[in-house]
Amino acid sequence: MLTLRLTLTAPPLALLLRLLLLCASAGIGLLLLATLSYALEHPGHRAAALVRLLWCLVPLAVAAQLAAALGRTEPRPEARSGLDAAGLGPARLPLLAARTAAAPGLAGSALVLLVTARGDIGGLFGTDGSVHGLTLPGAATGLPLPEQPLPAPAVVTLLSTVPLLTALAAAWGARSSAPAPAAGAAAEPGTSARSHRGPAGSEQTLAGRRDDSGPSCRAGLLWGAVLTSGGLLLAAYAPQMATVTGTARLEDRAVRIEDLATSPLAAGWLLAAFGLMLTGPGLAALSGRLLGALRPGPVRLLAGRTLVREAPLLGRSLGALSAVAAALLALARARLTGDAPLAPGPLVGATATLTGCCVAGAVLAALTRARHARAPLGELLDRIGAPRRLGRAVTLLRAGVLWAVFTALATTAGMLTPLPPH
Repeated sequence: MLTLRLTLTAPPLALLLRLLLLCASAGIGLLLLATLSYALEHPGHRAAALVRLLWCLVPLAVAAQLAAALGRTEPRPEARSGLDAAGLGPARLPLLAARTAAAPGLAGSALVLLVTARGDIGGLFGTDGSVHGLTLPGAATGLPLPEQPLPAPAVVTLLSTVPLLTALAAAWGARSSAPAPAAGAAAEPGTSARSHRGPAGSEQTLAGRRDDSGPSCRAGLLWGAVLTSGGLLLAAYAPQMATVTGTARLEDRAVRIEDLATSPLAAGWLLAAFGLMLTGPGLAALSGRLLGALRPGPVRLLAGRTLVREAPLLGRSLGALSAVAAALLALARARLTGDAPLAPGPLVGATATLTGCCVAGAVLAALTRARHARAPLGELLDRIGAPRRLGRAVTLLRAGVLWAVFTALATTAGMLTPLPPH
């Protein structure tokens, strides 16, 4: 009942994240069922079926990231105090977040089962208790699912993967975003001595967080640059590697999607995308440090310090969004030059669209968390009588710097991304 009440009274952002989770669960469920159908239809192609199953991990990872963002965002900060008073402390709050994220995942999996089975669910179990196969009418529904019975236990197991993974990711996100008791006690207004110690304690906490996140951001920037460069080089030299090893799959003008998925070109794409995601926090922190260098004024100083502080919150989501934007730019470049790659199937295209939407939802959740984290700064500026235009100037400068840095990153990666031969 509490999960239902929190769902019904959720803000628009949380409802959007739940809707994206439902759509992602449905898309990933269809992709998993198509992989199972291919494995049953081609029992001798075990390697190809395994490659298809491994590629399903990409949308699964994006859905888990979105569920973790939902666990960090919900319940809202103003509702957490009431939940703590009701007995939902740091131990039981992740369970609530897991139930909240598992509900849309279960709804998406159930929707896939209802749409694909179309009334065949009642014939799963025989009169003797045995489990029959589940027939998926692919030709009738326009989906690449063959008209053959699939094992019902395998179907249920695959469709339960997304709800289970999203529940675990949401619980982890809620646990990692739980506030420290000392910081909460310092922020709570109480006696005069506590109020004098509050800002100092919070400033020490923020400084300690900056010191802890600084080395990790620098290491992420280094490793992200190495992985991105290595992925782009691997994708660039994939046709030459295929020629040297004697396989002309990438040199042939009719490249199949199965060959492309198992080629070093696709591995380079994936490695470069992972490197862009790792580069995000380091780039955001470096931009903040450069913005606050060389005798800054109040606007540059506040914008630079908030960028450094919010780099762990925004960096990875913005890096993943840069990877999606780079892929779209590479596709647009291929369309304009006439070297368009292979047209993906309906499931692959739908999964790519859902992946981009889930990444955008995670970015919106990260921006919301960053806005809540900046609330004490706005209250401090109001308390000291700073003009309103100072806060607006800081916000515009910070947003402009982030937009310029990550747009340049996505443009560079999209222009340097190699494309398969046509």
